[in-house]
Amino acid sequence: MWRLHRYKLIFSALLLLSGLLMAVSAGSLKSSQLFDALDILGESTTLLVACLWLGLIISSRPAGPVTEWLYYGSLLLMYSYFLDLLDEFIRYPDSLRLMSWLESLPAPVGMLLLTYGLIGWHREQRSIDRQLRGRELFLRDHHLIDPLTQLYGADYLHAVLAREIELHRSQRKPLSLLLLDIDNFAGFNRHYGIAAGDDYLSQLGELLSNQLRHSDVICRYSGDRFVAVLPDTSEVQAQIMLQHLQTHLSLLCKNDSQPQLTAVCTNVTQDNAAAALRAAITALSAARRRSTMTLQSI
Repeated sequence: MWRLHRYKLIFSALLLLSGLLMAVSAGSLKSSQLFDALDILGESTTLLVACLWLGLIISSRPAGPVTEWLYYGSLLLMYSYFLDLLDEFIRYPDSLRLMSWLESLPAPVGMLLLTYGLIGWHREQRSIDRQLRGRELFLRDHHLIDPLTQLYGADYLHAVLAREIELHRSQRKPLSLLLLDIDNFAGFNRHYGIAAGDDYLSQLGELLSNQLRHSDVICRYSGDRFVAVLPDTSEVQAQIMLQHLQTHLSLLCKNDSQPQLTAVCTNVTQDNAAAALRAAITALSAARRRSTMTLQSI
């Protein structure tokens, strides 16, 4: 996860460095006799806790709006506490109010952003918990969860898709499929090792679970292919969801050490699951050919 947020780490370091340079240029170092050890200890501890919050968010969260709220809220708190700690060592002129404002204002704003992010995180967890409860009920009789990604497997996909097709035909509700394929995943494993491939699959499965809706059924269809069943979703809606998903998927592919992905969505009009999957795989293959031709022409 750290690699996904490396720009946030750089920005955080630059912000703290700017605060330090501003404080040094605006004030003068206090005499050591004026240092208050208890204040320094308390403010150092507060700053350390804020840094730990920021580190936990960056190390455990995928990219997304909720992560952004949590990150910027924690960053503002950390910045405010950092300036507050510098105040114990640096004396500012009485006429200079800017540093006092910078110490005080970011903290309440950061609290608001952090609270909004925590509300979003809570909603995410509720959605994930609903999926896990559904999986638990199913797993009492079926062991169909992929152990690496914790997603459903191919057998469950066929069963769910057959059920949704029946509902689609009886209730006349739209039904779509979203397919995602990792290009040349075998080559990636040979070059970087099986452990790197497993780590990538785990991150990809977590990202799909976080970004798709709780009503969508996400499955690992094969070693390098994922399929999501999108109930009550038209092709236009599915395309919008795909565009949103591709924005987040691109974060997994920002450097050359990550494999490229091909993703498509199709509207289900077939009468059975096997035919619907064949049509979707055909669309996926066509999309990959178009992508290859585009790269060759560049």
